[in-house]
Amino acid sequence: MTRNHGHETVKGGIYWNPARWQVVTIADEGGELPGEAEAKYIRIPVVMMLLLGPLMGGLYVMFLPFIGFAMVIGYGGRKLLAMARTAVRPMARQEATKH
Repeated sequence: MTRNHGHETVKGGIYWNPARWQVVTIADEGGELPGEAEAKYIRIPVVMMLLLGPLMGGLYVMFLPFIGFAMVIGYGGRKLLAMARTAVRPMARQEATKH
């Protein structure tokens, strides 16, 4: 497995970006990998991709409900924090004018 970076010209094959869990397919003629120069890609042999593909899909399906709950909780938390800030601001201004 070879390691490459974004904007690098590579030969055809399947490349995986582990930081973003992104799979990029480059045509047989070769091409340029997407992303910034800091983006790292690993060239995956086709046989290994045939084994990893279903495993990655299974992990995605298994954790999808948890991702949904985390997104809803995060959204609700941000809304509650915004409401708390809005409620506290008048009290803080009033306290600041007393001194």
